[in-house]
Amino acid sequence: MNEFQDMIHNADAMEMIYWALALVSSVVFAIQAIILFMGFDTDADFSGGDVDFDADGLNLVSIKTVVCFLLGFGWTGALFYPAIDNKAILAVIAIAVGVIFMFLIAFLLRQVLKLGKDNTFRTSAVIGSVAEVYLRIPGGQEMGKVQVSWQGSLHELQASSATEIPTGAKVKIINAIDESTVEVEEILNEEF
Repeated sequence: MNEFQDMIHNADAMEMIYWALALVSSVVFAIQAIILFMGFDTDADFSGGDVDFDADGLNLVSIKTVVCFLLGFGWTGALFYPAIDNKAILAVIAIAVGVIFMFLIAFLLRQVLKLGKDNTFRTSAVIGSVAEVYLRIPGGQEMGKVQVSWQGSLHELQASSATEIPTGAKVKIINAIDESTVEVEEILNEEF
């Protein structure tokens, strides 16, 4: 404990600032990590005026990235303060490390956001797919039903065709009329 007290009494103001930033940003970073893992993640937007740092829903300047900048800046300054005599060079190095931390966390968060895949079913996605007639398609304006497998799940859609197609027949989806209706044509045995 005496060594710690000696360090505090002998430290100059800049060294104390580095240590304070390092310790406070470490605590805030730990709290952010706990909140993130618990699923209560939030962030704030510091963009304003004509300057907007937003990229794909993620801000370059946000609470997370600023905390990471302070984390890199503070710990670099605190740990290298005794080793680097020129304090201006130390400040430049600490700023550079802080900026690297900031861009690194922004890059990593952007990559995590890309993992959120949209699995919304859209009839336009199944154009060209083979389906099976579930309920006879009378032809013309009247509708029948088909079942199509898409990304591992079975979807039942209303279907129309220019000709009558019996239940159990294989069809090819040729057009998406709306989000629940497709246009199909029968696949003859030699085509299948």
